[in-house]
Amino acid sequence: MYEAFDSFMETSTWRTQHPNDQMRFFRALDLIVWSPDFNPENMADHLRANKNVLPDDHGSLGFAQVIDRYRDKAWAVKEFIKYTDLHKD
Repeated sequence: MYEAFDSFMETSTWRTQHPNDQMRFFRALDLIVWSPDFNPENMADHLRANKNVLPDDHGSLGFAQVIDRYRDKAWAVKEFIKYTDLHKD
């Protein structure tokens, strides 16, 4: 499921939070966030594995912190969907 993020992670700018990168992230998230099995923590683990980054790695050009921000965004979307009873068409 989390392979939906692999092409996003292959871009050299994925960590910049540029609007184009944000768009790519949210498009990938849209593919899987609707699944009842989706878990932002598991998504973050997949992103870390993709870049060989440990969760507490502070020396990897900030990769761990960027991944944590993406995880937090995924949690926000998941909770928004849950609490608004939103459904994908």
